Amino acid sequence: MSSRKLIIVIVTIAVAVAAWKITLQKAPETEFIADRLYPELFDRINDAARISIKTVENETDLVRIDNQWVVENLDNFPSEFATVKSTLLRLAEVIVIEQKTSKPEFYQKIGVAGTEQQGSNSMLLVVEDVNGDKLVQILIGNERSGNNLDTPNYYVRKAHGAVALLVEGNLGFDDEPSKWVDTDIVNIAAKRVQKVTVNRPDEKIIVASKKSHTDSVLSLEDIPPGFVSVSRASVSAYGGLLLNLKFEDVAAAAKVDGLTPKAVTEVQTFDGLVASLEQFEIGENEYMRFRFAFDPDIVIAPQVVPDAVAATLDSLNKKNDPSSAEKPEEVSVEDEKNLLNAKVSNWIYQIPSYKVRLLNKTFDELIKPEDKEKIADET
Repeated sequence: MSSRKLIIVIVTIAVAVAAWKITLQKAPETEFIADRLYPELFDRINDAARISIKTVENETDLVRIDNQWVVENLDNFPSEFATVKSTLLRLAEVIVIEQKTSKPEFYQKIGVAGTEQQGSNSMLLVVEDVNGDKLVQILIGNERSGNNLDTPNYYVRKAHGAVALLVEGNLGFDDEPSKWVDTDIVNIAAKRVQKVTVNRPDEKIIVASKKSHTDSVLSLEDIPPGFVSVSRASVSAYGGLLLNLKFEDVAAAAKVDGLTPKAVTEVQTFDGLVASLEQFEIGENEYMRFRFAFDPDIVIAPQVVPDAVAATLDSLNKKNDPSSAEKPEEVSVEDEKNLLNAKVSNWIYQIPSYKVRLLNKTFDELIKPEDKEKIADET
């Protein structure tokens, strides 16, 4: 082989090796950087001003007002900021795996037919900026099944787009408005409750009370001769009215301004907290308006009861100031009253139906004729 040919061969090999090295170096980078569904969303997360989530059954509209996210179709009740932020980040992280069908007849099978079609599994999620420009507009369909998936896979289709896509990302969002808010109202331990009074017009007032802290359950007062309470459990249930109380729906308190409540229930604690529950009917639904007061004249224990009061205040303090996760200092019932009123004063609530049924019971439903034969046997 001549020197010239040898040089050509060597140069050719060198070029090939160099090209192979460059390809090898770039290959992992190209493979690693997959296409994001919305590549510009990371840089525009703070521009989001509205998030709309719609399915055939439900619709939730989240709006940012003065840097506070609220649920528009819950009368602008405050939303959980962490949940909203997580939603936007999850959308920004969605990666396209591959293109699927562009044939409309197959959309229904993978859940991307749209929310207008009856029986559709689609979820339409739209994110807009303050000017109404769409940052995200996507139909989320069925989740792809598979046991070996580290991250959930979903079928999606950009609204007004023809091509359905298989993507990687957590797109399991809730379409119910109540899932986007903190549903806690109040949490008052039954052991704190000293007396519960239920007052309905034209009906006998229900009063259930304890004489002292040593009483474990409430007892019904003013039972007429020849009668006894139906059961201890039915009466003592009033003590748990405000225990871990959450709402199922919420509305602005202005909706009941000027209305007369159908009933008023008052819960008094040994340490002087007084909770007033006003019950209103709006259409077919019943709502509660809460008011809290402190009455030093009814205190049967020191005003400050650290363990009991702290149990109620702990969740309130953490939600108002996440940095206060440490054990709270002793807090007075007066402070507790102020915190609770600040939380509930602008709202009326639908509470669980089993608690409404308890409030709607009449005095006669809580008593029964005394068993004379049993008394005779005991005698």
